[in-house]
Amino acid sequence: MTATCPFHLPASQNTVHAEELKATYAQMRESSPTDVVRVDFPFGGEGWMSLGYERARAILGDPRFSIEKMSELDDYPRIREIEKGAPPSFLQYDGRKHTTKRRILMKNLTAKRVHALKPLTQEIIDAAFDEFEAAGNPAEITHAVGRMVPLKVLSALMGAPVIEDPAFLDASYLLVDSRAMSPEEAMSSALVLFGFFNEMYEEKRANPGDDLLSALIHDTEAGEWTEEELRAVGFTLLAAGHDATATMLNGIMEWLSYEPELFERLRTDEEVFPRALEEMFRCITVGIGIPRGRIALEDVWLDDVLIKEGDAIGGNLLAAHGDPEVYPNPDELDIDRESPRPHLAFGFGQHACAGASLARMEITAVLKTLLARYRTFTNVTPRQDWRSRRLLKGPTELTVAWTRA
Repeated sequence: MTATCPFHLPASQNTVHAEELKATYAQMRESSPTDVVRVDFPFGGEGWMSLGYERARAILGDPRFSIEKMSELDDYPRIREIEKGAPPSFLQYDGRKHTTKRRILMKNLTAKRVHALKPLTQEIIDAAFDEFEAAGNPAEITHAVGRMVPLKVLSALMGAPVIEDPAFLDASYLLVDSRAMSPEEAMSSALVLFGFFNEMYEEKRANPGDDLLSALIHDTEAGEWTEEELRAVGFTLLAAGHDATATMLNGIMEWLSYEPELFERLRTDEEVFPRALEEMFRCITVGIGIPRGRIALEDVWLDDVLIKEGDAIGGNLLAAHGDPEVYPNPDELDIDRESPRPHLAFGFGQHACAGASLARMEITAVLKTLLARYRTFTNVTPRQDWRSRRLLKGPTELTVAWTRA
């Protein structure tokens, strides 16, 4: 992949393309006099993109760059076509409007609620590994463990039965990947998911419980959400609340399946696990780089680069995690880095991932179970056909041979 100006940000990706992108970003850092460059977004024209870690953090945290402004425009440079038709959600708000609604969600998605899910989460994980082993040795692990554990935990959080209907699974998979779809295909998937959510919503409204969805419905009846906002946030949780976690988890398991020495060290040295997990989050950046563009609300100088009012700009997470000034030898997964800067895997600023604590809890529990349960965990069918996607990348399947500890 050759760097050009403006750089054409590819719409789809796989693990091979990600490595090419890392190399391209490294080339651009060396050749560009600034850490902000022109980029051709997949849809809608040109904008700007960061190349460095500090610049990405600054863009993500700068109120002069607006997500909400995009919803007011008929056309703008964007990452995916379907953004134009997305339902309104507090995720699209800025400033106090966003933080007020986010606070309403987070008072119900508390550390206490996440902690209370741990025992059930462990039961789900143990059963998932039992199912994985029952398939034989070697066996495929991404579905039973990587995909279904996050979905079952999310269902428990929302107080709903686990939806294992293939129509739901396919629609949620496709909608999160809607950057690779036509608007018509994405809308068709959205309608399927709205049908499942509406059924869940009506059941919870009639029979509330001690769960997240019931709490959100209660807050709506108290006037803290509008009906439209509730349906948008509930739909978002149902559609995407499990897929990013599943993709991260499958990516980490795939990495460990290739690295027996790393697997053994993590298995025998519990103290190294916390920093190893953070390094894996950095190295296995699940997105192509820019989760969503922003619009400049005024002229903004970034060093010698003028970002004009109305220009689109994005903080590139993949490029940030490959910044050698912040992470020496960035392409190496080095669990012994000294005082590394915090990664941006869950975003940064007011729009950072609201479900980060839940995702961390799930991924930590799965990996600790994996390390305690198996003495060896080895990939037997190396593949390069990761999900060729516009939003997330991860293995489509992972077949491993295993030895119980």
